[in-house]
Amino acid sequence: MVSFRLAALFLLAASEAESYVARSPFLARSRCRGAIHHMVATSDVATADPIVYPLYGPRTAPADLQVPPAVREGGAGVDAGALPCPAFTPGDADPSGYLGAREDCWNASCKDWPDVIAVPACAEDVRAVVAAAAGRRVAVLSGGHSPMCMPDGAFLISLRQMNGVVVDAEAMTVTAGGGAKIGEVDAALKPFNFAVPLGTHPDTGIGGLTLGGGIGWLTPRVGLAIDNLVSAEVVLADGSQVTASESSHSDLYWALRGGGGNFGVVVSFTYKVYAIGGADGFEPGTVLGGIVPFDPENFDRATVIEKYGADTLATDKDNVQMLLLPNGGPPISVFTHHGTAKEANAALEDLGTGYGKTPPPKDGVKPITWTDGVQTLTALGDPNGPGDLLAPGNPFYYTAGFANDITPQLSAFLAKAQVDAVTKTGIHDGGAIVIMPLAGPFNDVPPASTAVSARGAKFWVVFLLRLEGNEEERA
Repeated sequence: MVSFRLAALFLLAASEAESYVARSPFLARSRCRGAIHHMVATSDVATADPIVYPLYGPRTAPADLQVPPAVREGGAGVDAGALPCPAFTPGDADPSGYLGAREDCWNASCKDWPDVIAVPACAEDVRAVVAAAAGRRVAVLSGGHSPMCMPDGAFLISLRQMNGVVVDAEAMTVTAGGGAKIGEVDAALKPFNFAVPLGTHPDTGIGGLTLGGGIGWLTPRVGLAIDNLVSAEVVLADGSQVTASESSHSDLYWALRGGGGNFGVVVSFTYKVYAIGGADGFEPGTVLGGIVPFDPENFDRATVIEKYGADTLATDKDNVQMLLLPNGGPPISVFTHHGTAKEANAALEDLGTGYGKTPPPKDGVKPITWTDGVQTLTALGDPNGPGDLLAPGNPFYYTAGFANDITPQLSAFLAKAQVDAVTKTGIHDGGAIVIMPLAGPFNDVPPASTAVSARGAKFWVVFLLRLEGNEEERA
């Protein structure tokens, strides 16, 4: 059972998490000019048991992994050498490049066997690859978290080398390559004490996240990622490149904001950014944050869930909480507050009032930085390391939906699901149900303004299950 082990691990989130940055072996081979780059430092990729995956650098395939004989002919007829960038097929004499490129897929449950994996380093490369892929089934990998990022038989365009980030502090924008991850964007914004409304885990790619809408820690304050998308550079199916914005290709701009990735290959995104932290009593870049667990011996799960929902709707935009329901463990409020120290501490003091007979422990909450604190909370303070239950290379199943209210019936259902999960074969103890607040600017956007039309919803409920055992046990 997860029990309080998960709560204890969450306490690590207040400490600074080490980031692994590896210089790309492909960039030296690129002919690209004008590509987005940022300064990176080198670090040895840790190899340990369990495997530690770098946030940024290349991932190494298991030493005993082999290409199945049935897929070795998948890349036949593709002249990988004619492409202007590295490209790998399952039939390569040395399969290490192909197998290594597959490791960028986060979810082992959908890590299949593409016919080709092309790794462009700039928009010019992407245009050439798109032309070469004409007539084939094309898939695109940004950060590798989409269940559609590594399909069987596809001509896969992996954007991971297009991960540069440029900050325009005067315009309050950030432009990032289509293969960048949240952690890479956060690292570039950190010196400015800026934040961008992108997700909750640093390993997540910005591409799929944005094209799907982009719910994150800042959603209750400034809306979705798509609500803060200024423009996108897109390579279309005919190989042309266009800028999608309010004033240019506005129909494409509308579709990209929540409509998914079937409208072209987005090679860069430009977002609005926001100053973070620095309210009275806090240093710039710092907010009050941490975790508050509700021990099931003292609190009824369904009551905690229902009251969390009511309190979230009654609070202000500075008080942002996610409710985590780990399998078999305690409900956990993942608490952040963007107001002054006086306001934040008052909100923390009020948290849990009326939830049970005694107050929940709150010693896991303290001033934390945005990048190394808040943005690592869902990674248990150890992004992609052995302490991260969401680390890559594991099999996952997830589903999610909007909710207008956390009713007593929904609260009871979620509480029962949290308890029952540990009794189910094939479900790892590391899974969780997550309830994320949406009320605020998300609701102010007219439903027809973007491809995300459920603007009346107040919550996003996610079932994120880490699986274990064989395929039969996971079914």
